[in-house]
Amino acid sequence: MSVRYGLEGQVAVITGAANGFGLAVAQRLADEGAKLVLVDRDADGLHAAAGKLGALPVVADVSSEEEVDGYVRAAVDAHGRIDLFFNNAGIEGRMAPMTDMSADDFDRVWKVNARGVWLGLRAVLKVMKPQGSGVVVNTASMASIKGAATFSPYIASKHAVLGITKSAALEAAPYGIRVNCVAPGHFDTRMGRDLTHQINPDDPDGVFRAVGESVPYGKRYGTAAEVANLVLWLLSQESEYVSGALYLIDGALNAG
Repeated sequence: MSVRYGLEGQVAVITGAANGFGLAVAQRLADEGAKLVLVDRDADGLHAAAGKLGALPVVADVSSEEEVDGYVRAAVDAHGRIDLFFNNAGIEGRMAPMTDMSADDFDRVWKVNARGVWLGLRAVLKVMKPQGSGVVVNTASMASIKGAATFSPYIASKHAVLGITKSAALEAAPYGIRVNCVAPGHFDTRMGRDLTHQINPDDPDGVFRAVGESVPYGKRYGTAAEVANLVLWLLSQESEYVSGALYLIDGALNAG
C-alpha cells in the first residue's frame, strides 16, 4: 500500500514521464490523488501512460525553450497552478573517448540534461514564485559527483544539474519553494539497459550481471519504484526543511 503524503489535489508536472523514473513517480502521485501533467517527446508512450493515469499529456522536447514554456502553460491553463515539479527528462548519449567524439555528441546530451533542466526550472519557478509555494525535484545522477572515462558529456551535464539545483534552491527559498535533486546509481531502466549494450554489444547481459554484482547493497540494480519512493518524500511536506540537497540512491556504491 502506498504511503499517503497529503498530496491529493496538488498539481504535478513530470518530464520524461513515458517510462523509467518519470512513469514510476507519476504512478505514485496518481495513487496520492495528485493532478498530473505528463511531458515526454515519446508521443505513443506518453499517451499510453496518461490514459492509464488520467493525466494531461503534453508532447514536448525539454531542450526547446518554446516547448518548455508550452508545457508549463498547458499545466496552468488546465489547473491554474503548479505545486510539484519532477524535472526528470534526460538522455545518456554516446559512450566514447573525448578524442573520438564530435561537438554534436556533447551538445545533444547537454541540451537535454542541462539546458532542459534549466529551462524547466525557469518556467516553473515563474509560476511558483507568485504562489509563494512549490517543490521541485531534479534528476541528477551519481555522475554528478564523479568522473567516468568515455562518458564525458553525460558527466558534465549531470554535474551541471547539481549546480543548477543549488542555485535554484537559493533563489527560490525566499518564496517558500524547495529545490532538491536525486542522484541514482545503477538502475534497471531503459537507459541502464542501453548502456550495457554500449559497453559490450556482444554480451550486454554479462555487463548487466557484472554491474549488478558491483553494488554493495543487494548485489543488484535498483528499481524505478525505489527512486519514486525517495522522490515522493522529497515532494512532500515530510521533507519540509530539506532544500538545495543531493540525495544519492545507489546501494552504497559511492560510500567508499
